[in-house]
Amino acid sequence: MRSDLARKFFRLCYGYVFFLLIMELVIRTTGEPNVAWITLLALAGLYAGNYLLRDVVQHIWPVILYTILADVGIWFLLPVSPMQRSMLMGLGIGLMFTASRYIRSGGILPEPMDIPWPIFLVGLLATVFGLTYQVSGLVPIAAVLTGIGLIFYLLILYSDSLRKYADSTKDVKGIPIRQMLKINTWIIVVIFLCMVVAILLGEALHMPDAFVHFGAALVSLLKTFFLGLILAIKWIGQLFKIGSTKSYQESAQQLKQEVTESGAFTNILEVALKVILLALVLFLLVQIMYRLIRAISKRYRKDAKELVVETEKKDIRERIAGRGPIERFRKYVSMEERARRIYKKRIMESRKDRAPAGTETTGDILEVLRTEEGIELPELTELYNRVRYGNTVPDRAYLARMRRADR
Repeated sequence: MRSDLARKFFRLCYGYVFFLLIMELVIRTTGEPNVAWITLLALAGLYAGNYLLRDVVQHIWPVILYTILADVGIWFLLPVSPMQRSMLMGLGIGLMFTASRYIRSGGILPEPMDIPWPIFLVGLLATVFGLTYQVSGLVPIAAVLTGIGLIFYLLILYSDSLRKYADSTKDVKGIPIRQMLKINTWIIVVIFLCMVVAILLGEALHMPDAFVHFGAALVSLLKTFFLGLILAIKWIGQLFKIGSTKSYQESAQQLKQEVTESGAFTNILEVALKVILLALVLFLLVQIMYRLIRAISKRYRKDAKELVVETEKKDIRERIAGRGPIERFRKYVSMEERARRIYKKRIMESRKDRAPAGTETTGDILEVLRTEEGIELPELTELYNRVRYGNTVPDRAYLARMRRADR
């Protein structure tokens, strides 16, 4: 189903962004070379290969083999720093354990967290390290990746909610689910489009750096306030002949220097103008999208017909693991199935008029053949019963014995 594909895709993207944020934090704070484009491709390949493979296999050993081959290829073929290769190999091992849990659960996706605190925590650490140690480019990268990760997390919540709603109404027909989903999807698209525009516009306006300057301006204002307070106290002391004139002049010089050189008011005004511009653009975008959604919703209401809502019962069929073509072929050529075919062929040939009923036991079939057809099959019946109801595991010699009894 497309909803299941969307749920998996959004989880893949969230994991990709989250691990990329971790890589940026580790690599930039340790002075390693920046993340290369081929590393980004290898990271995407690891996630995509793992997510595709775990949906087509029923055992963990193909995933283990894939992880070994991928890690060997990363270490010997990827032309990047050892730090980046080591982190990618560690990711491969982590994805292997995730795939193992997914396969053991029968293909059930885990429930998302109530709050995506891990990516917020890593983004906060990256911001703190970037500001404290003046790491080039780390703060804007942390802001952008954290914002994108939040978008994919909200998409995960939305797709899971749609899936639960579809499951709860699968036995109800007549509800215009398609129209409802289209309108809801447009609303979600508008919300996320506004978030993306806000992130991109904020990056274009250098909002992370602007907020850093804004914080420095606030600190400068506080410093100016305290310097002015100290100067006022010293001025009052001068009126009462308390303290030296030199100290008063030094405090006045410090206050003058702080006011003229800090540029606090300029920085605050710059941030205020950028925030106003960002809010104005988002307001215009929301208004445009709001009118578009109203037009779409009006068209759906106009085209909608009165529908009768009724429930219908459907056959409940569970998807049993291990019932693929390969497993069916293995069962067909198994010794137990061969023994069953030997017995079934003889019974069907002996009872040409009618097949045995589903409630008849092998004893009932044997009695009917004896009384109505004059056929005796005690040895063949006994050998089949040992396989069908006992613990006998037939081999080639046992099948040969059943064929002799059949003859």
